[in-house]
Amino acid sequence: MPQNPPVLFVDDDENLLMGLKRKLRGRFDFDTAVGPLQALEKIKAGKKYAVCVADMRMPEMDGVQLLAEVAKLSPDTVNMMLTGNADQHTAVEAINRGHIFRFFNKPCEDEDLIAGVNAGLRQYQLITAEKALIEQTLAGSVKVLTEVLAQLNPAIFGKAMRAKIWCDTIAKSIGYPHPWELGLAALLAPIGYVSLPPEILARLGEDKPLQPLERDIVRRTPEVAQRLISNIPRLEQVAGIVYLQNRNFDGSGFPAEGPVGGDIPLGARVLRIFNDLGKLVDSDLVVKQHFDELRQKPNRYDPDLLDQIEGILAKEDPSYDKVAYPKGTEHDIYLKNLRIGDFLLTDIETRDGHVLLTHGNFVSEIQIQRLRVFQELHQFHEPIRVRRGGHDPDAPAGEAS
Repeated sequence: MPQNPPVLFVDDDENLLMGLKRKLRGRFDFDTAVGPLQALEKIKAGKKYAVCVADMRMPEMDGVQLLAEVAKLSPDTVNMMLTGNADQHTAVEAINRGHIFRFFNKPCEDEDLIAGVNAGLRQYQLITAEKALIEQTLAGSVKVLTEVLAQLNPAIFGKAMRAKIWCDTIAKSIGYPHPWELGLAALLAPIGYVSLPPEILARLGEDKPLQPLERDIVRRTPEVAQRLISNIPRLEQVAGIVYLQNRNFDGSGFPAEGPVGGDIPLGARVLRIFNDLGKLVDSDLVVKQHFDELRQKPNRYDPDLLDQIEGILAKEDPSYDKVAYPKGTEHDIYLKNLRIGDFLLTDIETRDGHVLLTHGNFVSEIQIQRLRVFQELHQFHEPIRVRRGGHDPDAPAGEAS
């Protein structure tokens, strides 16, 4: 078993601390702090302690206040108190506010103090052993789930991994309190797909359109995911985020009943954005026009959060220009930026192989309107290549049957 961190003794009386050093030398690995402020400085600097023994009466803050702070900064540390004030009120306050393991009255016999510190060290070993076991169980359970998802459908797993990377990138900037939870929620968000029939799963992996009944089945997969994740210790928050990942900012979406707006957990609001962003992004490049497309459905997303995420992730794409292109120049553009009169240098083709407009022709207003309708139902290969300027914008464009 690895050696315990040292024991910390805190008192404003330096002579008393020196006496403790003489009495306890060779019995424990220990450190001392003259007063509570020095003790907190040591802990904030990164020093770890198995046990903290503090005096009650100190000038800057009393022992109860100190040990309450120690409990926040170092939750695994076992706290004990020495005091000359033996009244019951002080003892109760110390236990309730300071998370005190043992309470000793001054003067304390050396044998009692030594026995108490040894008990504290054993308690520390129990706490850390249980924590290590839970963490190993957590890591193992998550590994099993992600491996199942990777084997089930590598394409869907790949999208989940990309969403996790996005979460890891933005977590600190948006002030997410526990970044590991957000990344894990993104990774496990599609785990409910394990309940889907193989044919639906295959269509999802290939981004093919689904029938209404199939869409309804997929829509309910977060409920399956929640049940699976809730069985893993310490992942209750992650399960809640995954369950609400398709809950829209205006209260629509899945589930039908639940929080609205800012009451939706921050992690779920992030996943709502990344779930749709993942459908638009074909590579590692995230550009501003992807967010322009998301804003066409403003009811779905937290607008302030969408702005924040765009500011962190989005890169400038030279193929996207709201100002007129120079005449006769070639550009790779996204379909949303296609204009009347553009000359197609590539086919406009859905991902399931249907060619809507052929290359070698100009684009008309009617065809752009038709294309917008198709975009509601199909995914297209993007970007496409066009030549802009120097032609008759009313010229007819070729159209596949």
